[in-house]
Amino acid sequence: MGQIRKINDVYYIEFYARGLLYSQIAGPHLEEAQKLLQQVEEKIAGGEALTIVRHIDLLDFYERFLAEARAQYSPKTVRRFESTIKHFSGFLENNFTQAHQLAQLTPAIIESYKAYLVKTQKLKVTNLTILLIRDVLEFGIKLGFLNDNPSLHVRLLAWPKVPERKPTARYNKAKQLLPKGLGLGKFAQLLNLPDVSRTIYYAHLIPLSREDAYN
Repeated sequence: MGQIRKINDVYYIEFYARGLLYSQIAGPHLEEAQKLLQQVEEKIAGGEALTIVRHIDLLDFYERFLAEARAQYSPKTVRRFESTIKHFSGFLENNFTQAHQLAQLTPAIIESYKAYLVKTQKLKVTNLTILLIRDVLEFGIKLGFLNDNPSLHVRLLAWPKVPERKPTARYNKAKQLLPKGLGLGKFAQLLNLPDVSRTIYYAHLIPLSREDAYN
């Protein structure tokens, strides 16, 4: 049995078919959403599940990500994700108006966003923002709407050299986990950091690209 969700002024239907979660925009009216959901359920019952296209709108996807983030992370970390999503969404609205669905986000779009950030942000902030976007898009894989994270194909800017520090337990933990691809949100949670932005002190331990991680 599917259900109807409302995000801002738009209704979405969601349902399961072939063991997978589907989400589809239904418009601004509840009656239209109810009718569409009924049609989809009839199609599934009639054995036509294979004809249903699987996608999720970005607005719906972001809402799902933030709902899970609120259940896991500190309020400061959630606000950081919210501001990152808002900034990225504004970039898409101005530069890639055709990108409304999660599957439409490509490495080229993320690369363009990085170039956009470089014009106004410091190196570390640019990298941190891309890494937060990486966390968000990784959730798309968890939901099953993505097979690959497009941000993993975008090389980070070269980290500035940092002075040698006396290794602490937290630093050693970062050195162990971050090169293995642990997301910044989860890392902040494990180290009990109140704000994910504080991971920037350890972010230089993250490989600049997927290829570097295996070298």
